[in-house]
Amino acid sequence: MADRRPEKSCEQACESLKQQDYEVAVKHCTEALLSLSQYPPAHFPEACQAEIDRIKIESLLYRIASFLQLKNYGQADEDCRHVLGEGLAKGDGSFRAVLCYMHLKGKLQIVSNVLSKSLMGESLNGMVTKDLTRLKMLLAETEVRVSIILHYSTGSQDGWQFRPPPRGVTSSEEYTLCKRFLEQGICRYGAQCTSAHSQEELTEWQKRYASRLIRLKQQKENKQCLGSYMETLIEKWMNSLSPEKVLSECVEGVRVEHNPELSITVTTKKSQQTWTFALTCKPARMLYRVALLYDAHRPHFNIVAISAGDSTTQVSQEVPENCQEWTGGKMAQNGIDQYIYKVSIAFNTEIFGTFRQTVVFDFGLEPVLMQRVMIDAASTEDLEYLMHARQQLLTTAKRWDSTSKTIVDFEPNETTELEKSLLIRYQIPLSADQLFTQSVLDKSLTKTNYQSRLHDLLYIEEIAQYKEVSKFNIKVQLQIVASFMLTGVSGGAKYAQNGQLFGRFKLTETLSEDTLAGRLVMTKVNAVYLLPVTKEKSVQTQGTKEKVYEAAIEEKTKDYIFLRVSRECCEELNLRADCEMQVCLNGRFLL
Repeated sequence: MADRRPEKSCEQACESLKQQDYEVAVKHCTEALLSLSQYPPAHFPEACQAEIDRIKIESLLYRIASFLQLKNYGQADEDCRHVLGEGLAKGDGSFRAVLCYMHLKGKLQIVSNVLSKSLMGESLNGMVTKDLTRLKMLLAETEVRVSIILHYSTGSQDGWQFRPPPRGVTSSEEYTLCKRFLEQGICRYGAQCTSAHSQEELTEWQKRYASRLIRLKQQKENKQCLGSYMETLIEKWMNSLSPEKVLSECVEGVRVEHNPELSITVTTKKSQQTWTFALTCKPARMLYRVALLYDAHRPHFNIVAISAGDSTTQVSQEVPENCQEWTGGKMAQNGIDQYIYKVSIAFNTEIFGTFRQTVVFDFGLEPVLMQRVMIDAASTEDLEYLMHARQQLLTTAKRWDSTSKTIVDFEPNETTELEKSLLIRYQIPLSADQLFTQSVLDKSLTKTNYQSRLHDLLYIEEIAQYKEVSKFNIKVQLQIVASFMLTGVSGGAKYAQNGQLFGRFKLTETLSEDTLAGRLVMTKVNAVYLLPVTKEKSVQTQGTKEKVYEAAIEEKTKDYIFLRVSRECCEELNLRADCEMQVCLNGRFLL
């Protein structure tokens, strides 16, 4: 292009924008755009036309940034719609190519910074910022794409210099700077702090967030990408209605042995630990990947050694330093019918806290084998308190569940697929040992720990309720009736239907609203398990379990509790109205 005035004006606009002379920048941008408008599109060959398009896009972007700084939001939005409309309408990638060119020349960052600053603050006079936000995301995406290409083209395997950003955010703008670290140069949370410890770390976190969005988008489009195995596995597990089919602690054909125990308590702030997992595969199968799944405590865990072979000979595999994900699939198995893998996971810390990690062993099939490990590092004083709290919650009566009894539900369990997946993911607590940890004593609540802490506290509350209710593993005389009459405000008669009957038993001094457990039973419990007590001692065949029946609590009065007994229970026990039977009501009431 012979006329260099548009290009010169565009360059002057860029310099004025850097010097924060926004009105002059607008003037130069307008001059460049007016000069370009004098030439019809067909006036130049294709190569020159591409150069004209580049200058036009650059000038519009500089003018958008200048208008935003001058708080001329309406004009900025109009230019934004113009540049997006023309740039993306072509669909030939030329618009993105210009953005990449600007980034490589160091011209895109200043526009991106102005957009981020403007959209992060107060609303732009109530104006809808959809187009400006879209432009901002395009610029951020471009910066990440170019950065990834540069990192991998120079042989870098990672390219990131700082800690992994905390998970659970829905926007890169949610990342913040740690005020304590910036003011005092020290942070009590160290590597676990969910805020960035420098502006450089904050910028990298924002880029990593945008990079993750790009990878996920590419994966959905089935394109070749630099995807993360761990992130993909977590996304799949979280979004699955059957998470046990994605990750499981047991896999058919693989026997898992570990040393030491998966859950360990230590009383020193500075401590180290190594777990060794022995995976015996029969028949032999290939181990393709070992990975540490979660980011929260990643700095404290790493894979240190992997070996493979038979019971007599093990061949060490190459494991990088500070390894978080190991890729295998190259071991020669030489036709043996049993193969053993040994994997060592190391842990170290210099602070008190509860540290959890999930190790996954991928044999190329689903579900992927996983093992959960935990270190509870607490002071001697805290440990004594925790042990006391655990002891307080130890239940004294054995509960009835599917492992000890054959349970006949009152009605067929019509649990939805979503409910089933939630019950698998958040199982009913059976012990306080795994729940009373150092993390429960930590009064600080952050974005990364609030979910696990609240789950632990809710589980502890459930265990405490179970403990109180379980005291009532009692025998009562159950009166079987076909109907009963209520008095008072809720007065009226109730009649049993469809082969069901009612059972009535009298409240005792211990089972009343005057006791803690009694209040739980009277206010929160809606069903019980009952077992008929026979005069003849039944002989249990080895391998069989006693049958217990679920009965719904129909009504609670001052003196009686009325149960609705299922048709199946009535038929199997040959129950009839106006008779009595002695039953055992187990303490495992259904809360």
